[in-house]
Amino acid sequence: MWFVFFKGMLKWAQLLACVSILAACGKSYVTPETVVNAKEGVGIKGYDPVAYHAAAKPAEGNAEQAYEYAGVTYHFSTAENKNAFALAPEKYIPAYGGYCAYAMSLGNVVDINPKNWAVVDGQLYLNANGFAQALWNLDRQGNIQDANRKWSAIKTKALEPSPENVNQQ
Repeated sequence: MWFVFFKGMLKWAQLLACVSILAACGKSYVTPETVVNAKEGVGIKGYDPVAYHAAAKPAEGNAEQAYEYAGVTYHFSTAENKNAFALAPEKYIPAYGGYCAYAMSLGNVVDINPKNWAVVDGQLYLNANGFAQALWNLDRQGNIQDANRKWSAIKTKALEPSPENVNQQ
């Protein structure tokens, strides 16, 4: 009996979280220019992507320790982290272009707070806020599977040429 009640409450909490995330952050749309969440060209809001793995905590990067990969500039807290990234950038870049992992599992594209994060099986996941992080943590593997499916479709659609960009002769 309590299980059924708790399960129903969990669904309401997830719905409330989705509404809260979208209200707080706003829904954005991914375009070819923004497939990676990189305001002003800087990924992870200037945080060091390697620090999440190496130090197991977020660390603000330094613009003097910058490295560009796939059109996005990443900042690093140390030269060692910058060098590690340069050797294997795909190992360190965040999932879903650096957008919120929980929102992506619901099919939404939402900005992140780099202090809400997890590394799962070597992959960095970022979330919008502590509430989204907590809901994402309730079913990490399920949310990752859902987000992977939805991100693939969102990214593919964003990269399709739009009618106004196609040169018709």
